[in-house]
Amino acid sequence: MEEQLKDRLTSKDIWIRLLYMLFFTIAYAVSETIVTLVAIFQFFAILFTSHANESLLRLGNNLGIYIRQILQFVTFNTESRPFPFSDWPDEERGGDRWVDSNTTNSATEEPAETPSVSPAEDESDVDAEDESDSGKE
Repeated sequence: MEEQLKDRLTSKDIWIRLLYMLFFTIAYAVSETIVTLVAIFQFFAILFTSHANESLLRLGNNLGIYIRQILQFVTFNTESRPFPFSDWPDEERGGDRWVDSNTTNSATEEPAETPSVSPAEDESDVDAEDESDSGKE
């Protein structure tokens, strides 16, 4: 048992991980401050314009994901190191409650797909409906 403890204490990997953990603890504190500033700015943006700043919505969402990644790493739940050692999280913003529908950027939004129905499928559906209707009469 004493040998195992000595191996762990002299293991370079665990001490390097400690340095990463300290770095990400600082990154967490900075991120937390930025989230607070984003929240304050969004509050005033909604107060004065009645809609949120879309860029800050996305930044806030991605910062939340980044903070979760940091917490997962620091608490030993993952070995994946967050940004800058991996890609920055880049996900779409959440809900549309505070977004002004007149200012959404249609260039970045993909149009909704319309289901394509081949003529053969369309006719068979109509025939099936006609047969079921004729049976009711």
